[in-house]
Parts: sequence; C-alpha cells; structure tokens
Amino acid sequence: MKKRSRKIVKKLTSLMLCIAYFTVILCGSVYMNSINSVNAATEDSGVVDFCAVQTDEDGAGLSETPLATGNDAISDDEISDEDQSTGEDSGEENLATPGDSEMTADEENSVDINNATYDKTDFEQYMKSQGFPDSYKPYLREMHSKHPTWIFKAVKTGIDWNTLIENEKNKPGAVKNLYECYPSSPHYGYRSTEVGYNWATDRYTPYDGYVWFAASEDIVKFYIDPRIYLDEVYVFAFEALSYQEGAQNKNGVEAILKGSFMYKSKPKGSNLYYSQIMLNAAKKSGVSAYHIASRIRQEMGSEAGVAALGNSSSYPGIYNFFNIGAYDSSEGNAILNGLRYASGSGSYGRPWNSAVKSIEGGASYISGSFISEGQDTIYTQKFNVTNKDCLFWNQYMSNVQAPSSEAYSQYKAYANNGLLESSIVFKIPVYTNMPKKTCEKPADTGNPNNWLDDIAVKKSPKDSTKYKISPSFSGDVLEYSVTVPAGTKQVYVDAEPVNREAVISGDGYITLDSNKKTVKMVVKAENGKTRTYKLSIVRSGGSTSSTTEKKTEKTTQKSTEKTTEKSTQKTDQSVHKGDLSGDGKINALDIIFIQRLIVGLDKVTDTKKALADINGDGKINALDIIFVQRHIVGLQKIEWK
Repeated sequence: MKKRSRKIVKKLTSLMLCIAYFTVILCGSVYMNSINSVNAATEDSGVVDFCAVQTDEDGAGLSETPLATGNDAISDDEISDEDQSTGEDSGEENLATPGDSEMTADEENSVDINNATYDKTDFEQYMKSQGFPDSYKPYLREMHSKHPTWIFKAVKTGIDWNTLIENEKNKPGAVKNLYECYPSSPHYGYRSTEVGYNWATDRYTPYDGYVWFAASEDIVKFYIDPRIYLDEVYVFAFEALSYQEGAQNKNGVEAILKGSFMYKSKPKGSNLYYSQIMLNAAKKSGVSAYHIASRIRQEMGSEAGVAALGNSSSYPGIYNFFNIGAYDSSEGNAILNGLRYASGSGSYGRPWNSAVKSIEGGASYISGSFISEGQDTIYTQKFNVTNKDCLFWNQYMSNVQAPSSEAYSQYKAYANNGLLESSIVFKIPVYTNMPKKTCEKPADTGNPNNWLDDIAVKKSPKDSTKYKISPSFSGDVLEYSVTVPAGTKQVYVDAEPVNREAVISGDGYITLDSNKKTVKMVVKAENGKTRTYKLSIVRSGGSTSSTTEKKTEKTTQKSTEKTTEKSTQKTDQSVHKGDLSGDGKINALDIIFIQRLIVGLDKVTDTKKALADINGDGKINALDIIFVQRHIVGLQKIEWK
C-alpha cells in the first residue's frame, strides 16, 4: 500500500508539472475562478426580485435563497449532554403522543378564547371552528394539556397537497431544497436521484460547496408535513414572528447564542453585546428578538467567519449576519455573493460596514420581505404557502431541515427563561387532500446505485480476448446478446458494477448446455434495491465473432459514444465528451476525474475513455486536461456530440 501511494504521488507530481508546462505554452494565463452572477440581488438599487427563477449559465437550477451555513437541522445525535442532563426535551424529532388535558375545576369553568384558557369541550369546539383536520387534533390536544395559554390558529392555505409537493420538490432548473451530506455521513437515503445524480458514473452534483446536495422528494415531503412539528418543541416552527415586549429578553437571546462566538460577547468596534444589538433590532423592525437570534445563529454557526468578522479580502469591512443574497452555487461562492449584496447601497441601510448595521438592516429586510408579506413563521419562510404573489418562491433558506433546527432554538430560549407559559400564538398551515397519516422520515440507507459499468464475455478471467456483445454496453440498457463459436462449452462473464459496494450475482463461469442460454445478472445496491441485466449467449454454426480488445478499441469507442448519445437522450443523463462527472457541465471537477484515470485511481472503461480522450489520440494524458482547461476559459470549444 505504501509503495502504491508513493507511486501515485510521483505520478501526480509529474502530471501537475506537465500540466503547468502545457498551460503556459497553450493557454497563457488560465483563470479558473468564475463567479456566478447574482440577478437583481446585487444591483445598486437594492431591489431584489425574489420571484425570479435563477439559473446558472448552463440552465442548472440555483436555489434563490441564502444557504444556512452554520448549525443546521437538529439530528437525532446532535443534542448535547447538557440538554439531556437538565431534563429538557432532547430535541429529537418525535411527534407528541395524544393525551387528555388535566385541568383544575377553575380552569374547566373558564372560557376565554383570547387567553387560550378554555375547558376540553370548548377546546374541541375551538379546533373545529378553526378548521383543523382530525389528524392534527391529537397533537394539539396534547400541547393544550401542557400549555393551556398557547393559541393555535389554522392557516387555511387552500393549496392541494399534491400541488404543494409538485412545486416544492426539486426539479432540473429549480433546486429549492438541499440536504447537508459529508463523506462520514453521506445520507444517501435523503439525496435525490432524479436531480443532480448520474447513474452511469455514480456522481452527485453539489449545489453549494461540496456538502449540499439536492434533497429527495420523500425527505421534502417529510419536512413539509406540518404534523411532524406538532409537539411542544418543534411547534415553534409556527410561532408568529412579531416582537413581543416583555415576552422576549436579553437572557433569552443569550440562551440561543450560547455555544457560539456571539455568546456574552461584543462585536469589534461596538460597546454593546450581540444580544442587546439583536433586541434593539427587534424593537426597530418589529421582528421577534428570538427569531433574529435563531436565524443569525443558523446562518453564522458557532465559529465566526468572514461574514461576521468583516475581513473578506474581496469585500473588506463588510458584514452580513443573515447571509442575505448568499445564493447557492456549485462553486461554493454563496458567502461572497452575500457580501457583494451587503456592500451595495440603498435599501436596508446598506452598505453594511459594521456588525450593528448588518444586524439591524437584516432584521428590517426580514420584516419587509417576508413577515409583512404573510411569511411570518419559520415554516413559511422556508416553504412559502402564504405569500400568494410569489407562491412557492421567495423562500429564505434552501436547507430543508432549517425549520426544525430554528424551532428548537426558539423553544430553548423560552424554556430556559421560564416563558413557556406565555400567551404564544402559533399559525399552523392546513392543506387540502392531505395524506391521512403523518409522512414518515425515509430510511437513511446506503448507496442506491445498482447499475453495471461493463460486461465482458471471455473464455476465462485472464483471457484478453473478448467476444463482442450487442448492443455495445451502456448502463441503462438491460438486455444484450453475444455469439460464441460452435462447440464452446463454457464462457466467463465478467460484470463490473458502477459502485464498488454493489453485489453482483449470476456472473462468472457459465456452462453452455444448449445452443442458446440466457444469463441473468442481478445487481444489488448497498441500499438493497436490485436491477437485472440479461445476456443471451448463442453458439454459432462454427464461425467466431471473437476479436481482441486491441483490434476493436476504436470501433468500441465509436460505438460507445453513439450508444451513450442515445442513452443520454432516453434517460436525460448528462454524458458528453469531457463531462466525466455527469453533471451536464465541463468544469474543474472533470479535470480531477481525468487525473484519477491517469494515475490509476479509477478503472479506465471504454465509456470513461471515450469521455476523457478529448483530442482523440487514443490516450488519456495531460493534453486532455489542457483541452478541458481551454474549454473552461473559452479559448477552445469541446463539441458535445
């Protein structure tokens, strides 16, 4: 292993020197840092057209919303020991268990809708008058029994559930919901395979940086179902986000900021603590101080970055605590896009050249662009079902888990300050034709890829002679045939999966006991789903159709390209010369894949060779990388067949 690692390092070093040499000769100066343009959000006027659908230059959808970059959705294993030891709710996403109210005799005789202290009979009538579906009621009863001062209001959106999902699910050109995935926690079960995924290469396209991927339709359904939030913790996703004098205080804000760089600290150049700045911003904007703190904590995270420190080399002295204008891009330039917006002039007190101006201006932005437009809960700022002028757009964040994590922060602020018995208003959306049962969170299973990368039919595993299969192999084609010489009694079928975790059955040595035999190869993905390929082996009348791999190399390459083209048209897979990542674009990521082929980290298949051999010389080397570089900077165009 050590020797192989040293060889790879040597190869990479030589390769990079070679690339540098050819780059100087052929390209001159190559500028790789391209920043996607931000539409009206970066105009000097400060007017943002939130309803406009934003796409990158290749038409791939960029979420129109700022991406949460900090402590995002609360997962089952992210609750601290401190939270558990205090006896408070752990923050896990468990729905409330239905139960009956336990009230005193005085409470049972009390009927005061304004203060939400009414007996069980009146509460049942109240839920009915509000129009809450029966599936909501068990959870509302449970919360009412614990917090009789809470007020639950049904927001009748008039939106059909299927229409909602159709408009909120990710589509090519309109990626609205992202899920954070790391190599250690890939979350394949929550990623979309309909958008941003190429089955032939097993490559997912990130939509901001390298960890934010398109969320699957099932995980979007889960987080958009209002019923998953109906317990005493996550119901704060529906809290009305107006400032309430006396109900929100500095201690509550500090409770939200605890564990971050803002906790009991002051920004550079200010005599005020962050918590006091946020309270002042709440009073001026009319936005809940706890919502301001939760949103900033969500966007900034625990450690201060350039948007909070004002030390960006591109925009020195500029702050953006809410990441407003930080639009998603695959190059990961969201933060710089936000700072560009913050550096403009005009609306919301820009440029934001201090932490105070950024926090106060951002709060005014939320008030004017969301809360005053009817998007006055965390939930409706993520899923716009109330602002009819811009339905399903003007959505603040693309992180699909954001409502749950921000709701948890809101709850903690109230709980830690003994404010849970305040008269809090929750505005809960209701849709028509909803599923009878609450949507379940999909299983977070393994990699879904159950495609084959290649099929070879030979006399034995070590034999270099291959029988030609028809049609030429393409992963989306499931049935093939091959003719072998008369008298052949046994062949070896060598099937290679696209993903190394997939398991293949049905390949290997095949005994031919008749002139025609059909072999079924079942590919079982890591997540358990299977895909079956069929191969018909026919014995000829004595002629042989075997050829050596060397003789048919060029023919196979042309056939593969032609088959790939037809496959791309049929399955909408973006497989083109130079596009090894399969994301429909030629960019720096494809250079990495070519490098991996050159140094032997990835297996060179006929398909990959056809994609990587840019200049058509039959080899994959540094020259092909140069051609890709020249294409990226516009010096030369790679024709897409």
